[in-house]
Amino acid sequence: MPDDGAVILFAGVRKVYRLPSGDVVALDGIDFSVVQGEFIAVMGPSGSGKSTLLNLMGCLDTPTEGILAISGNDVSTLSDDALTALRRDHIGFIFQQFNLLPLLSAEENVAFPLIMKCRDRGLCGVRPRDLLAAVGLSEGEIAHRPAELSGGQQQRVAIARALANDPEILLADEPTGNLDTKTGDGIMALLTEMNQRGKTIIMVTHDPHIAAYASRKINLVDGRVV
Repeated sequence: MPDDGAVILFAGVRKVYRLPSGDVVALDGIDFSVVQGEFIAVMGPSGSGKSTLLNLMGCLDTPTEGILAISGNDVSTLSDDALTALRRDHIGFIFQQFNLLPLLSAEENVAFPLIMKCRDRGLCGVRPRDLLAAVGLSEGEIAHRPAELSGGQQQRVAIARALANDPEILLADEPTGNLDTKTGDGIMALLTEMNQRGKTIIMVTHDPHIAAYASRKINLVDGRVV
């Protein structure tokens, strides 16, 4: 397997969906790498393969052809359990729709991935408060359920949840898509701070203003990097 020290490595990656109506090529010969600490914006028109690329990086799908290595692991060689562990331990997800559990408080939402991993619930009960404070939520706000929080507050909770297991990679899918410009800029400032602390961030966006926060841009057209 090629190894250039990248935290994410694509080498000749194709993703083809086999459908009754015919094959759909979502990604067609992707070659690029991401080094630790980069902040990358992935851009492209609808249907260009952005979501497929993010799903592959998040180990939610595997390539049809080629090599995809995450943190030195060739994902095509891993079992389902190993892929789950890779996602849990190395990758954090930030979604446009927040995807918070509605019946849980902000603190409980952040604690959830920790409970899945950490046997010492006493230890897991401390860290969510630290993470929520780090993303700017007050003591009073962390007890609120998602419906009682603003969109910006919900996205901050989602970022804290993504950081819960201290992943080296953060994947953000249109993280400001449901927010107004001022709130979105606040979220991007927070992500920039996370990047400056050493987190590798790959963000899908259609907004050039948001993409400007990244240090490198990757443009996709028809499943290819251009």
